[in-house]
Amino acid sequence: MKARVAAPKATAQETALETELVKLALRAAEHHPILKAVYMGPPEWLDEAQRDPGRPESLSEQAHELASRAGAAGHEYVAGQALSIAVQLEVKQGRVMPYDEMVAVLLGCELEPIDDDVAAKLRDEVVELAGGDVERWERTRLVSGEAKWDQAMAAYAAGRRYAFGGEFPIAIDENLEVIRITQELWSVNLSWYPPRRMTFEVNVVTPRTPGAVTFEVAHNIYPGDYLHLAVLQQHTYGRSGHIAASIKLKNAPESVVSEGIEETALFRMRPHASSEEVLATKLEWLRRIATFEASLALQVERRDEEEVVAKMSRDGFLDPARAAFQMRIIKHPLWGPYQYTYILGRKLVEEADRRSAGADPEVYLAYLYGGLHTPKTFLRDLPTTTAE
Repeated sequence: MKARVAAPKATAQETALETELVKLALRAAEHHPILKAVYMGPPEWLDEAQRDPGRPESLSEQAHELASRAGAAGHEYVAGQALSIAVQLEVKQGRVMPYDEMVAVLLGCELEPIDDDVAAKLRDEVVELAGGDVERWERTRLVSGEAKWDQAMAAYAAGRRYAFGGEFPIAIDENLEVIRITQELWSVNLSWYPPRRMTFEVNVVTPRTPGAVTFEVAHNIYPGDYLHLAVLQQHTYGRSGHIAASIKLKNAPESVVSEGIEETALFRMRPHASSEEVLATKLEWLRRIATFEASLALQVERRDEEEVVAKMSRDGFLDPARAAFQMRIIKHPLWGPYQYTYILGRKLVEEADRRSAGADPEVYLAYLYGGLHTPKTFLRDLPTTTAE
């Protein structure tokens, strides 16, 4: 029998604070669209925000004030999300902040440099798995067109078996369209179209290795982003009444744990992944590190852009087109800081997995997928219930 998320029902105070947060976020997103990724709450709130979005300056003041009240009330999730809304609006209006300070405020964490030994070990593992030549391995394995589509559908089917075949203990309903696209360099993307439409787009033109396609599908659908969203919206919001779970924001503290769940998704679905899947996944992790370090080099160390691109390409085994695409992301005032979510998120979720190895899996997965997390609360509040 499928378990329900073990989140307690929202209290009246939590409901009031979370309602204020969501309504504020919807209005802020009218001025800053990339702030809101998905919204599945009352449609009339979205209509209200579109009719009366308010002024960014006033919304920022309200967000700071809400963050202060929520913090005093002990609702750390609302406090962190509200502060992120305030800062994103201010940056959109021209506020300039040091990169490390912006990361700390937006994501609710202190920025830590990558451990050189950890990065070197990951790189060595990738090179060894690729037989000594990563570029050649990737070049000879790339698929596109129908071959990529077929690989994506096979990974989607495997993810569905995980989500609905008895391994995942929380019952959800699926409301998702899977479609082909051919635009831009994005390989895959999960998109929301108000009020209720979700699509998973497979770009059949952008080539990837079969293992990378599996990683991307697991990351974006099952057991990654879509499964996480479904649990939050259908259980944490729908059953437990936590209004904050009806909306997903970008560049907010919640994004860190979300990305950690997504980065580790393939290994949750396939604990005994093939060597190609392991290589493809760890190569993508290495590329996250290279991109984040490029962000630091460009934004903090003020290094020359050409030098930064060259080093990012070498360290991440990135071809020129993909390196140029990553550089556009790095230079964006808000997407640049987002790169740290992949690094810290994976670190936190891997540590939670390690600590929970002997725990009741239903309790742990309910917490992982159904909790309202921030980087500071995630490991602190981890359940300790052991499996029988």
